[in-house]
Amino acid sequence: MFTKSLKSASKLDKAITLSIAAMLGMNLFVLAQQMQADPLVQIAQQAPAARQA
Repeated sequence: MFTKSLKSASKLDKAITLSIAAMLGMNLFVLAQQMQADPLVQIAQQAPAARQA
């Protein structure tokens, strides 16, 4: 069903679809980067005794 509508889509429709897909992919990439903890945050979350050892 989706392939039929994609075949009949104009070049502009295909470009818009590709642009939206690329934007979503980039958003997912940036979100994954932000979910990695910052080293300073990791140090702050360690127990004080572990930092002195």
